[in-house]
Amino acid sequence: MTVLLVLARAVIRSLSWLPQRVLNTLAKLFGYLAYYLPWQKNRIIRQNLALCFPDWSGQERDQLHRRYLFELFRLIFEAPVIWHWQSERIESAIEIVRGEKFLDPLPNNKESKPKGTLYVSGHFGNWELVNLRLSMHQPITTLYRAPKNKRLDNFINQPRRRFGAIMVPGDRAALKHLLKALRSGEAAAIAPDIQPKGGDGLFVPFFGIETLTMTLVHKLARKTGCRVVLTDLKRNEKGDGWFMTLIDATQQLQTDDTAQALTHVNQWLENCIKNDPAHYLWLYKRFSKRPEGEAPRYVKD
Repeated sequence: MTVLLVLARAVIRSLSWLPQRVLNTLAKLFGYLAYYLPWQKNRIIRQNLALCFPDWSGQERDQLHRRYLFELFRLIFEAPVIWHWQSERIESAIEIVRGEKFLDPLPNNKESKPKGTLYVSGHFGNWELVNLRLSMHQPITTLYRAPKNKRLDNFINQPRRRFGAIMVPGDRAALKHLLKALRSGEAAAIAPDIQPKGGDGLFVPFFGIETLTMTLVHKLARKTGCRVVLTDLKRNEKGDGWFMTLIDATQQLQTDDTAQALTHVNQWLENCIKNDPAHYLWLYKRFSKRPEGEAPRYVKD
Protein backbone atom coordinates (compact mmCIF):
# COMPACT_ATOMS: atom_id res chain seq x y z
CA MET A 1 0.00 0.00 0.00
CA THR A 2 2.81 2.43 0.88
CA VAL A 3 4.47 1.97 -2.51
CA LEU A 4 1.16 2.53 -4.30
CA LEU A 5 0.52 5.74 -2.37
CA VAL A 6 3.98 7.06 -3.16
CA LEU A 7 3.36 6.25 -6.81
CA ALA A 8 -0.03 7.98 -6.66
CA ARG A 9 1.60 11.15 -5.29
CA ALA A 10 4.12 11.06 -8.12
CA VAL A 11 1.37 10.67 -10.73
CA ILE A 12 -0.62 13.56 -9.23
CA ARG A 13 2.47 15.78 -9.30
CA SER A 14 3.15 14.79 -12.91
CA LEU A 15 -0.41 15.64 -13.92
CA SER A 16 0.02 19.12 -12.46
CA TRP A 17 2.64 19.87 -15.13
CA LEU A 18 0.39 19.01 -18.07
CA PRO A 19 -1.72 21.64 -19.89
CA GLN A 20 -5.50 21.33 -19.70
CA ARG A 21 -5.92 20.35 -23.36
CA VAL A 22 -3.64 17.34 -22.79
CA LEU A 23 -5.58 16.33 -19.69
CA ASN A 24 -8.85 16.58 -21.62
CA THR A 25 -7.42 14.35 -24.35
CA LEU A 26 -6.29 11.81 -21.75
CA ALA A 27 -9.74 11.90 -20.14
CA LYS A 28 -11.37 11.10 -23.47
CA LEU A 29 -8.96 8.23 -24.04
CA PHE A 30 -9.44 6.72 -20.59
CA GLY A 31 -13.20 7.23 -20.81
CA TYR A 32 -13.27 5.41 -24.15
CA LEU A 33 -11.26 2.50 -22.73
CA ALA A 34 -13.40 2.30 -19.59
CA TYR A 35 -16.55 2.07 -21.72
CA TYR A 36 -15.32 -0.85 -23.80
CA LEU A 37 -13.40 -2.76 -21.14
CA PRO A 38 -15.28 -5.38 -19.07
CA TRP A 39 -15.44 -3.04 -16.08
CA GLN A 40 -18.10 -4.04 -13.53
CA LYS A 41 -18.94 -0.39 -12.80
CA ASN A 42 -20.35 -0.05 -16.32
CA ARG A 43 -23.21 -2.35 -15.31
CA ILE A 44 -24.01 -0.13 -12.30
CA ILE A 45 -23.86 3.00 -14.47
CA ARG A 46 -26.28 1.49 -17.00
CA GLN A 47 -28.71 0.44 -14.29
CA ASN A 48 -28.60 3.85 -12.60
CA LEU A 49 -29.26 5.65 -15.87
CA ALA A 50 -32.15 3.31 -16.67
CA LEU A 51 -33.65 3.94 -13.21
CA CYS A 52 -33.29 7.72 -13.35
CA PHE A 53 -34.08 8.30 -17.03
CA PRO A 54 -36.64 5.58 -17.90
CA ASP A 55 -38.19 7.71 -20.65
CA TRP A 56 -34.90 8.09 -22.52
CA SER A 57 -34.05 5.80 -25.38
CA GLY A 58 -31.25 3.29 -25.00
CA GLN A 59 -29.15 5.37 -27.39
CA GLU A 60 -29.65 8.54 -25.32
CA ARG A 61 -28.61 6.76 -22.13
CA ASP A 62 -25.64 5.23 -23.92
CA GLN A 63 -24.48 8.68 -25.02
CA LEU A 64 -24.80 9.95 -21.45
CA HIS A 65 -22.83 6.92 -20.24
CA ARG A 66 -19.95 7.87 -22.54
CA ARG A 67 -20.09 11.55 -21.53
CA TYR A 68 -20.10 10.56 -17.89
CA LEU A 69 -16.93 8.47 -18.24
CA PHE A 70 -15.22 11.43 -19.91
CA GLU A 71 -16.27 13.70 -17.04
CA LEU A 72 -15.24 11.07 -14.50
CA PHE A 73 -11.68 11.03 -15.78
CA ARG A 74 -11.62 14.81 -16.02
CA LEU A 75 -12.51 14.75 -12.33
CA ILE A 76 -9.70 12.32 -11.58
CA PHE A 77 -7.21 14.43 -13.52
CA GLU A 78 -8.22 17.46 -11.45
CA ALA A 79 -6.46 15.93 -8.43
CA PRO A 80 -3.48 18.34 -8.77
CA VAL A 81 -5.89 21.21 -8.09
CA ILE A 82 -6.84 19.64 -4.77
CA TRP A 83 -3.27 18.73 -3.86
CA HIS A 84 -1.08 21.55 -5.14
CA TRP A 85 -2.82 24.73 -6.29
CA GLN A 86 -2.45 27.76 -4.04
CA SER A 87 -5.59 29.34 -2.61
CA GLU A 88 -5.35 32.42 -4.86
CA ARG A 89 -5.23 30.29 -7.97
CA ILE A 90 -8.19 28.18 -6.85
CA GLU A 91 -10.28 31.24 -6.04
CA SER A 92 -9.54 32.86 -9.39
CA ALA A 93 -10.58 29.68 -11.23
CA ILE A 94 -13.98 29.43 -9.50
CA GLU A 95 -16.73 31.81 -10.56
CA ILE A 96 -19.46 32.27 -7.95
CA VAL A 97 -22.61 32.55 -10.04
CA ARG A 98 -25.02 32.78 -7.11
CA GLY A 99 -24.88 33.32 -3.35
CA GLU A 100 -21.32 34.56 -2.85
CA LYS A 101 -22.32 36.09 0.50
CA PHE A 102 -22.94 32.59 1.87
CA LEU A 103 -19.21 31.83 1.70
CA ASP A 104 -18.64 34.03 4.74
CA PRO A 105 -19.58 33.05 8.30
CA LEU A 106 -22.63 34.57 9.92
CA PRO A 107 -21.88 37.64 12.06
CA ASN A 108 -22.23 36.81 15.75
CA ASN A 109 -22.62 39.05 18.77
CA LYS A 110 -22.23 38.58 22.52
CA GLU A 111 -25.95 38.88 23.20
CA SER A 112 -26.98 35.79 21.24
CA LYS A 113 -25.70 32.28 20.75
CA PRO A 114 -23.37 31.93 17.74
CA LYS A 115 -24.85 30.29 14.67
CA GLY A 116 -22.81 28.26 12.27
CA THR A 117 -23.42 27.31 8.65
CA LEU A 118 -24.15 23.81 7.39
CA TYR A 119 -23.06 23.40 3.77
CA VAL A 120 -24.92 20.60 2.00
CA SER A 121 -23.55 19.33 -1.30
CA GLY A 122 -23.69 16.09 -3.27
CA HIS A 123 -21.47 13.92 -5.42
CA PHE A 124 -22.00 16.23 -8.35
CA GLY A 125 -19.25 18.08 -10.21
CA ASN A 126 -16.08 18.33 -8.15
CA TRP A 127 -17.31 17.80 -4.58
CA GLU A 128 -13.73 17.68 -3.22
CA LEU A 129 -13.06 21.14 -4.57
CA VAL A 130 -16.32 22.43 -3.03
CA ASN A 131 -15.10 21.65 0.47
CA LEU A 132 -11.60 22.89 -0.22
CA ARG A 133 -12.98 26.21 -1.43
CA LEU A 134 -15.24 26.52 1.60
CA SER A 135 -12.35 25.86 3.99
CA MET A 136 -10.56 28.99 2.74
CA HIS A 137 -13.15 31.29 4.33
CA GLN A 138 -13.88 29.86 7.76
CA PRO A 139 -13.19 26.94 10.09
CA ILE A 140 -15.09 23.95 8.72
CA THR A 141 -15.71 20.40 9.91
CA THR A 142 -16.41 17.97 7.08
CA LEU A 143 -18.03 14.56 7.31
CA TYR A 144 -16.49 11.79 5.20
CA ARG A 145 -16.56 8.03 4.83
CA ALA A 146 -13.25 6.76 6.20
CA PRO A 147 -11.45 3.84 4.57
CA LYS A 148 -10.28 1.03 6.84
CA ASN A 149 -6.61 1.45 5.90
CA LYS A 150 -5.04 4.24 7.99
CA ARG A 151 -2.37 5.07 5.41
CA LEU A 152 -5.01 5.46 2.71
CA ASP A 153 -7.11 7.54 5.12
CA ASN A 154 -4.21 9.92 5.71
CA PHE A 155 -3.48 10.03 1.98
CA ILE A 156 -6.96 11.15 0.96
CA ASN A 157 -7.28 13.64 3.82
CA GLN A 158 -3.89 15.31 3.41
CA PRO A 159 -5.05 17.68 0.64
CA ARG A 160 -8.47 18.16 2.22
CA ARG A 161 -6.92 19.55 5.40
CA ARG A 162 -4.38 21.90 3.84
CA PHE A 163 -6.46 25.06 4.38
CA GLY A 164 -7.54 24.09 7.88
CA ALA A 165 -10.55 21.80 7.39
CA ILE A 166 -11.25 19.25 10.12
CA MET A 167 -12.18 15.85 8.69
CA VAL A 168 -14.62 13.76 10.74
CA PRO A 169 -15.26 10.10 9.84
CA GLY A 170 -18.89 9.04 9.73
CA ASP A 171 -18.89 7.05 12.98
CA ARG A 172 -20.86 7.41 16.21
CA ALA A 173 -18.80 10.42 17.31
CA ALA A 174 -19.53 12.36 14.10
CA LEU A 175 -22.71 14.02 15.41
CA LYS A 176 -20.88 15.33 18.47
CA HIS A 177 -18.11 16.95 16.37
CA LEU A 178 -20.54 18.49 13.89
CA LEU A 179 -22.78 19.87 16.64
CA LYS A 180 -19.78 21.37 18.42
CA ALA A 181 -18.65 23.15 15.26
CA LEU A 182 -22.08 24.58 14.44
CA ARG A 183 -22.81 25.64 18.01
CA SER A 184 -19.47 27.45 18.07
CA GLY A 185 -20.47 29.53 15.06
CA GLU A 186 -18.25 27.56 12.69
CA ALA A 187 -19.15 25.66 9.53
CA ALA A 188 -19.84 22.02 8.76
CA ALA A 189 -20.12 20.23 5.43
CA ILE A 190 -22.02 17.09 4.43
CA ALA A 191 -22.80 15.31 1.16
CA PRO A 192 -25.98 13.43 2.12
CA ASP A 193 -26.39 11.40 -1.08
CA ILE A 194 -24.49 8.45 0.38
CA GLN A 195 -26.72 5.75 1.85
CA PRO A 196 -26.65 5.87 5.66
CA LYS A 197 -26.49 2.98 8.05
CA GLY A 198 -29.71 1.47 9.35
CA GLY A 199 -31.70 3.80 11.57
CA ASP A 200 -29.97 6.94 10.29
CA GLY A 201 -32.03 7.43 7.16
CA LEU A 202 -35.50 7.88 5.75
CA PHE A 203 -36.93 6.81 2.40
CA VAL A 204 -37.89 9.90 0.38
CA PRO A 205 -38.18 10.47 -3.41
CA PHE A 206 -35.13 10.92 -5.61
CA PHE A 207 -35.75 10.68 -9.36
CA GLY A 208 -39.18 9.28 -8.48
CA ILE A 209 -37.67 6.41 -6.51
CA GLU A 210 -38.01 6.00 -2.74
CA THR A 211 -34.37 6.46 -1.73
CA LEU A 212 -32.76 6.00 1.69
CA THR A 213 -31.51 9.47 2.62
CA MET A 214 -29.54 10.42 5.71
CA THR A 215 -31.47 12.38 8.32
CA LEU A 216 -28.32 13.98 9.76
CA VAL A 217 -28.68 17.25 7.86
CA HIS A 218 -32.15 17.79 9.29
CA LYS A 219 -31.07 16.84 12.82
CA LEU A 220 -28.20 19.33 12.73
CA ALA A 221 -30.40 22.13 11.39
CA ARG A 222 -33.05 21.52 14.06
CA LYS A 223 -30.68 21.07 16.99
CA THR A 224 -28.48 24.11 16.30
CA GLY A 225 -30.67 26.56 14.39
CA CYS A 226 -27.80 26.94 11.94
CA ARG A 227 -27.95 28.44 8.48
CA VAL A 228 -28.19 25.77 5.76
CA VAL A 229 -26.66 26.38 2.34
CA LEU A 230 -27.02 24.05 -0.66
CA THR A 231 -23.77 24.10 -2.60
CA ASP A 232 -22.67 22.74 -5.96
CA LEU A 233 -19.64 23.24 -8.18
CA LYS A 234 -19.19 22.05 -11.76
CA ARG A 235 -16.47 22.60 -14.32
CA ASN A 236 -16.97 24.83 -17.35
CA GLU A 237 -17.00 23.52 -20.91
CA LYS A 238 -13.31 24.22 -21.48
CA GLY A 239 -12.37 22.39 -18.31
CA ASP A 240 -10.13 25.24 -17.13
CA GLY A 241 -12.40 26.54 -14.36
CA TRP A 242 -15.58 25.98 -12.39
CA PHE A 243 -18.96 27.53 -11.60
CA MET A 244 -20.15 27.53 -7.98
CA THR A 245 -23.68 28.09 -6.70
CA LEU A 246 -24.81 28.60 -3.10
CA ILE A 247 -28.51 28.62 -2.16
CA ASP A 248 -30.00 29.40 1.26
CA ALA A 249 -32.24 26.52 2.38
CA THR A 250 -32.45 27.37 6.08
CA GLN A 251 -36.21 27.74 6.13
CA GLN A 252 -36.80 24.46 4.30
CA LEU A 253 -34.47 22.52 6.63
CA GLN A 254 -35.84 24.06 9.83
CA THR A 255 -39.25 22.45 9.31
CA ASP A 256 -40.49 19.87 11.83
CA ASP A 257 -41.23 17.50 8.96
CA THR A 258 -38.11 15.40 8.33
CA ALA A 259 -39.44 13.87 5.13
CA GLN A 260 -40.26 17.30 3.73
CA ALA A 261 -36.79 18.62 4.57
CA LEU A 262 -34.98 15.67 3.01
CA THR A 263 -37.22 15.74 -0.06
CA HIS A 264 -36.24 19.38 -0.58
CA VAL A 265 -32.54 18.45 -0.54
CA ASN A 266 -33.07 15.52 -2.90
CA GLN A 267 -35.13 17.66 -5.28
CA TRP A 268 -32.42 20.31 -5.36
CA LEU A 269 -29.76 17.72 -6.17
CA GLU A 270 -32.01 16.08 -8.76
CA ASN A 271 -32.45 19.44 -10.51
CA CYS A 272 -28.68 19.96 -10.55
CA ILE A 273 -28.21 16.55 -12.12
CA LYS A 274 -30.94 17.02 -14.73
CA ASN A 275 -29.29 20.25 -15.87
CA ASP A 276 -25.90 18.52 -16.31
CA PRO A 277 -26.40 14.76 -15.93
CA ALA A 278 -22.86 13.77 -16.93
CA HIS A 279 -21.49 15.41 -13.76
CA TYR A 280 -23.04 13.02 -11.22
CA LEU A 281 -21.48 9.93 -9.58
CA TRP A 282 -23.38 7.32 -11.57
CA LEU A 283 -21.11 4.43 -10.60
CA TYR A 284 -22.43 4.45 -7.01
CA LYS A 285 -25.31 2.13 -6.04
CA ARG A 286 -27.53 4.90 -4.71
CA PHE A 287 -30.67 2.73 -4.70
CA SER A 288 -29.33 -0.54 -3.31
CA LYS A 289 -31.13 -0.32 0.06
CA ARG A 290 -34.86 -0.76 -0.43
CA PRO A 291 -38.00 -0.48 1.72
CA GLU A 292 -38.98 -3.77 3.33
CA GLY A 293 -40.53 -6.12 0.82
CA GLU A 294 -39.42 -4.22 -2.28
CA ALA A 295 -37.41 -6.04 -4.95
CA PRO A 296 -33.71 -5.13 -5.46
CA ARG A 297 -32.99 -2.34 -7.92
CA TYR A 298 -29.66 -3.79 -9.05
CA VAL A 299 -29.54 -7.14 -10.75
CA LYS A 300 -26.67 -9.00 -12.35
CA ASP A 301 -26.50 -9.09 -16.15
